[in-house]
Amino acid sequence: MKRAPAKNLIPVSATALIGLLVALTCLHAETTGSPPSTTLVPAQAPAPSPPAAGAGAAAPTSSGQQPPDSASTPAVRSGWIDAEGGKLYYEEAGSGDPIVLIHDGLLDSRVWDAQFAAFAPGHRVVRYDRRGYGRSPKPEHPYSRIDDLNRLFEQLGIERATVMGISSGGGLTIDFTLAHPEKVKMLILVGAVVSGFGYSDHMFTRGGHLTTADRASPEAEMEYWAIKDPYEIAAGNEEAKRKAKRILEENPQDLDHTGHSLERGPDRPALPNLHEISVPVLVMAGEEDIPDVHAHAGAIAAGIPGAARVVVRGAGHLVPLEKPDAFDEEVLRFMSEGEFMRLLNTSGVAEAVKYFEEGRRKDPKWEPLTEERMNRLGYRYLLTDRTDTAIELFELNVAAHPDSWNAHDSLGEAYAKSGDRERAIASYRKSLELNPGNKNAVEKLAALEKE
Repeated sequence: MKRAPAKNLIPVSATALIGLLVALTCLHAETTGSPPSTTLVPAQAPAPSPPAAGAGAAAPTSSGQQPPDSASTPAVRSGWIDAEGGKLYYEEAGSGDPIVLIHDGLLDSRVWDAQFAAFAPGHRVVRYDRRGYGRSPKPEHPYSRIDDLNRLFEQLGIERATVMGISSGGGLTIDFTLAHPEKVKMLILVGAVVSGFGYSDHMFTRGGHLTTADRASPEAEMEYWAIKDPYEIAAGNEEAKRKAKRILEENPQDLDHTGHSLERGPDRPALPNLHEISVPVLVMAGEEDIPDVHAHAGAIAAGIPGAARVVVRGAGHLVPLEKPDAFDEEVLRFMSEGEFMRLLNTSGVAEAVKYFEEGRRKDPKWEPLTEERMNRLGYRYLLTDRTDTAIELFELNVAAHPDSWNAHDSLGEAYAKSGDRERAIASYRKSLELNPGNKNAVEKLAALEKE
């Protein structure tokens, strides 16, 4: 079984965000610094005043904040969520399976502009400003971020959703999933940290790069986090740096965390309870992100059974902002894979095959799993003597990758194990036709032809 060719993404594991916000918020409190920066969009219209307390969620209105390429994006609906002692501004677009986007600890929901536009044509996409960010007022009373997110689900009628969180939004996503597992279909964690896992001094000093001068004024803070910090946005991603600085200049409230001390944390730390998460989880980080985030990512991936981990080349902490195309492609692939695996595990191989075939009819090039992943999955069944299921998965792999000698070789092995000599010979011959150097096929064919 060969490995698929290396891509722009490096497989690895986990997510962890809550800690990053905590870490950087503590840093801000001590030094007037600010948490990590995120993505950006065009300038937004002046923020409308929230409805009076107790008025409930306002009926959706047209938004003054438009995502990029709005002409090709479904209409944006917006309004207010009535939260405990406050209000939360939200936007949504599109229809279909819900996706909820949760921003980081530096910027507001505009960090997701590219994804809001990209995912809306096929999904109901919801994003919101957490307390003290974007259009949502600063917290003035004790509150819970977990309860706020739950109120958004309730008031928007979302029963179950794929939840994507970046940085501290990833940590919130993990905590929310542990508190409300029935409401989460899938998790996408980006540059996340996990509650219950600590930080090194390197995290707080940003490896010695954060100086007193960088904390001298709001303008200096903006310059540091958007332009100078080597981990937040990787060197060379100049457009992302400019966007980050612009969004901070447009909404300096995102840097003011004075009300965040009113937050009630989760009832229990996530780290020792990660094993309770049973939904598909993708843990993503940029290769240039700070070492503490990668340490948290490893802890998350190790703690959540079956979590997939990916490292994105050429990106720092703000992957969706820095490498939106690579991010979107990997997320959409993972979501397709997650649905395929859900059907396989809950409804059996027949339903998973049906899902695959329906997708191929719509797009002949579509595949829920890569050739390598499907191959590994088939071997998982083959090695546990579920040969019939393995054959069906290997046959799907051959249908999706007819020019892969490895896919034909694996199918030949499954046919041979089932006693289907003729099909095994045909599969090995096809593998050899595609790769005459396949020694395994030469040996297997010689043995089969002697029978």
